[in-house]
Amino acid sequence: MKTKAYKLAAELGLQEQPLLDWLKANGYPNVRRADTIRAEVAVAARKALGRMSGAAGALRPAVPRATSRAEAMPMQGHGRDLRVSFAELLDTHLEQAPETRIDASEAPGDRADARLRRAEEERDAARTSADEWRVRFNRARSERDDLSAEVARLKDDAAAAPALRAARDRLEAESIRVGQALNSALDERSTLEFTCTELQAELSETRAAIAAVESQVQDQRQTGQELAAAVQREMAWRARALELERASLSGGALSSLLTRVGLSDIEAQAEVLRAVLAQREAAQALLRLLKPTDGEQCLRLLTERVRRVCVDPLCNQVAANHGHVALRVDAESECEVCQGSNERRWFLRMTQECERAGIRRLLLVGGLEGVQESVRALSQGLRVDFRLVSALEELVAPRIQGRVEGCDMLVLWGPEVVPEQVTSAYAQAARAQERPVAHVVGPRCTVYALSRAVTNRVTRNLVLKTL
Repeated sequence: MKTKAYKLAAELGLQEQPLLDWLKANGYPNVRRADTIRAEVAVAARKALGRMSGAAGALRPAVPRATSRAEAMPMQGHGRDLRVSFAELLDTHLEQAPETRIDASEAPGDRADARLRRAEEERDAARTSADEWRVRFNRARSERDDLSAEVARLKDDAAAAPALRAARDRLEAESIRVGQALNSALDERSTLEFTCTELQAELSETRAAIAAVESQVQDQRQTGQELAAAVQREMAWRARALELERASLSGGALSSLLTRVGLSDIEAQAEVLRAVLAQREAAQALLRLLKPTDGEQCLRLLTERVRRVCVDPLCNQVAANHGHVALRVDAESECEVCQGSNERRWFLRMTQECERAGIRRLLLVGGLEGVQESVRALSQGLRVDFRLVSALEELVAPRIQGRVEGCDMLVLWGPEVVPEQVTSAYAQAARAQERPVAHVVGPRCTVYALSRAVTNRVTRNLVLKTL
């Protein structure tokens, strides 16, 4: 336990200066009487200086302690009036012990050495008593210094109290002002959040309107391209008609020859040619006799009218619906309709049914990325357009309504592929706008399942309209 230097000197019964000298020689060069000494240093000082205090204690007389006026003063005043010198304390002590003085009349027969020894003993006892009083005096002075320091500290605290109160009042006022500013900032923040919410809603509506306008622009662009293609086809057909007309006027056309035979009707001419070509020898003879004037035009006609198809009924049906003449091939990879892919076969069949029903634009919501890429690739060059929408987009009612308005049919996957809330939102918009909806039932997300579902839905719709 730490202790003060003067308290340690009082404990050892020594003066303060020997203890301070010992501390300066053992690691405390600037030590003072009121400095605090570490516990280990205090233990070492007790061991080193204990012999001095022990020697001084051995010389103390075994007489009862007398309570003098100087001893009672520090205990009664508690350090308030301790200005008593050591000489005064020593005189008071000697006055209260007259029996210890050497009286030569009481021992006339003592020898000189005995008197000298008694005088030395009395001197040692006086010194011991003086050391004891010195320790008590030092202890009282230390207690006085402690009390003075405590009083000074209390005075300093009392002097600093008004400043602390003023600082407290200032901090309270500052806290009130900061709280008001914080409340104002919170109100402004709530207002800004409400404004941001309104702006986001308006932005969503604007984006939906932009998407609808972009869809309409795309439809107009596609319509313009189709119109340009129709104009080009019309010009080509007119050029071909002029060529046929020139050929007929020249008398070298096959139709003019059939007219000479008496077959003026085009249907009758076609029946006769079909019958002639049905016979192997007649067909070979006719082919040898025919010499087209324009080989490129004839090759283009054959290329446009003849299709290589496999044995699958769907491929033959697709070729027949397009007005093509089916040329049977054995390998499905050589089929110009399916190219060996069942998904392509059903996809072309689906597009034919959509063309028959007047469905030009289909809206497909969700699905795997690979399936969407296959749909994009298969729909290239066809008259049926697929618009693909991701199921992960935010469900905004105006945007959904604009997309459904821009399509002729809505295609939805099952709940295993697309979340139920997405399909419900688009299905509700389709019912509100009376758009047909094709549901792909089952967990399979493939082009084959999509094509079959759309084909069945379109076919059923056509049957219902016919009935």
